[in-house]
Amino acid sequence: MNLPLLRAAAWSFAAGLLMGAVYWALDVRSPAPPLLGLTGLFGIVVGERAASAIHSRLTARTPSAPHEDTAHEH
Repeated sequence: MNLPLLRAAAWSFAAGLLMGAVYWALDVRSPAPPLLGLTGLFGIVVGERAASAIHSRLTARTPSAPHEDTAHEH
């Protein structure tokens, strides 16, 4: 089990609980319906992971260009 990830998830959940209590105390509704908000967060996570995977695959396949200073000297 990845302890730092679990700790970060616990802090995130605790922050969400705290904000829920603040919203309740102020008698305001959440800015987004819960399902819509969770769907948006899921999209953010998937998009970030996909972009990271694509970037790492593209950089792994790109051969490094030869340096100009290694050209033949006359």
